Amino acid sequence: MNRERKYDKTLLIDRCDKDGIADAAKHLREGEVVAFPTETVYGLGANALNADAVEKIYEAKGRPGDNPLIVHIYDKTQIEEIASEVTPLAQRLMDAFMPGPITVIMKKKDCIPDKVTAGLDTVGVRMPSDPTAHTFLEACACPVAAPSANLSGSPSPTMASHVMNDMNGYIYAVVDGGDSNYGLESTVVDATGSEPVILRPGAVTKEDIDALLSADTAYAGSLKAGDVPPAPGMKYRHYAPGAEVRIMMTPESASRITEIDEETEFKSLPEEEKQALFDTAAPYIKDVHDILASNPLARVGIYAGSEVKTMIAKLDDKLTASHVHFYCYGKAGDVEAASHGLFAGLRHLDLQAVDYILAAGFSDNGIGKAYMNRLSKAAGKKGEISPDMPQKSDSHISREGELSYDAFENVFTASVLFVSEENRALSCACEAIMTSLLRKNAPFCAEGDTSIGAELYCESAGLYAIDGEGPDKQMVKALKECCDINAAHHLAVRATPSVYNNNDLIIAMHDEQAYEIVKAFPDIADRVFSISTYAASKGLVFKNDSGKVLSVSIPDPKGENYETYCHTAKALKAWLEILLPYIVKDLGAEKV
Repeated sequence: MNRERKYDKTLLIDRCDKDGIADAAKHLREGEVVAFPTETVYGLGANALNADAVEKIYEAKGRPGDNPLIVHIYDKTQIEEIASEVTPLAQRLMDAFMPGPITVIMKKKDCIPDKVTAGLDTVGVRMPSDPTAHTFLEACACPVAAPSANLSGSPSPTMASHVMNDMNGYIYAVVDGGDSNYGLESTVVDATGSEPVILRPGAVTKEDIDALLSADTAYAGSLKAGDVPPAPGMKYRHYAPGAEVRIMMTPESASRITEIDEETEFKSLPEEEKQALFDTAAPYIKDVHDILASNPLARVGIYAGSEVKTMIAKLDDKLTASHVHFYCYGKAGDVEAASHGLFAGLRHLDLQAVDYILAAGFSDNGIGKAYMNRLSKAAGKKGEISPDMPQKSDSHISREGELSYDAFENVFTASVLFVSEENRALSCACEAIMTSLLRKNAPFCAEGDTSIGAELYCESAGLYAIDGEGPDKQMVKALKECCDINAAHHLAVRATPSVYNNNDLIIAMHDEQAYEIVKAFPDIADRVFSISTYAASKGLVFKNDSGKVLSVSIPDPKGENYETYCHTAKALKAWLEILLPYIVKDLGAEKV
């Protein structure tokens, strides 16, 4: 599905901006689409009484037309204009759990368009407990149809920045209400009969409903081919990042692990706790090693408890660590913390361009049922992909400039330096290419801390450069024509101690240049590499047919024909695209 941007930029409205919320509510009432926060995830809202407005939700999400929406209200009196019948069961559920993270399925009134319910004669009604949602829905003064505010099939959004990443330019506004409390969508219960049926598990658990009704509540069965799902999240593969997701079951013993950090001596722990730590972390370690053994270019995201990160750090395996990104939700055995962070974690790890995500799994008791429902769908173990859903690439608009570094509590800077002989061709080209890559992938945050911004820079210098000399014109032409990158304004810089000191990572074009730098300045040896040795330090080693290790060799094109310059520009760009995530990680940062 080809999505069409309708706005230059989507408005981002703070929850304290009364005028902004009133304006967003007015536009929603008149037919626009507005995203808003709830205690579960962010919703993508439109006037539920306006079929044309609801159609815009499907267009913005790339959502299949046979997937019904949930109608949101701010007051229970609104149910009279939505539902044609409120069964005693529905009334008991609403009395007990509304407002809150539950959606109750009832027979609909004719004023609710078929576009909302995918042609079904039932409608899901939900009354969020989030105060910003209540304020916004009250200002709308109409029932609001809303699925989760993400690109269809992607992880649901739990903060406004997630919505902006998926929806900027496709909807009128996003109301920023902060981080969602639960992080998983509402429980959906069919209450059209006398017995409840859970269509989608959520924070209101089976145990909660059983306790209320003194009954054994049933879960809905699987859909048959051609069936229209009675609730969202039942049919298609949902919540899926671009990376392949693998589920790593968390042993029950993980809940008994006490506080452990990098200062904790493993050998000093009780034997029972040692075994629990090993049982929790070992499967992740084994899978990472197996993945890298089959593909040295693979990058792996880990969504797990902090103990797993600590145990892997204790191995001091720098090669493995360079390929791994973590998103720690808290203690390994805490399923509530894992549930709260799941969608944020999947989104964050996906931004790091990982190929695999190893995600903690739990037994399906209580909230674990909802967690495993979402994680299983993210892993593609259930459901199907609709041919109408947009491909992931359809949603990836340039992120440059979407998030100001002013949004972070603190910001640190870090930079990489490329070194050649004259700083007119190779290192000049690397600076231009890397600067372009950093801009396209910005913003960044501190590794493991999304509250701290990271501004990443790139410089270049030459061992024998003449300060202020212009770039090689052939290289400038090749960069422009082959890579669409402008390096015409570059001025050469001589590599000096102050230049080295101003950079956190130094990459020379050739081995002998790196050796020359280290020989002159042995105190910075730990941050000096050639392109070849840097790639090798990350396990990016390539061999010829006879098994001989091949070095990354990019010759200086000076004095050669223009085709050689073009080949060099393309080769540098290809290599720097491969090395980018490693460079970002070594600079202490990751994408946000």
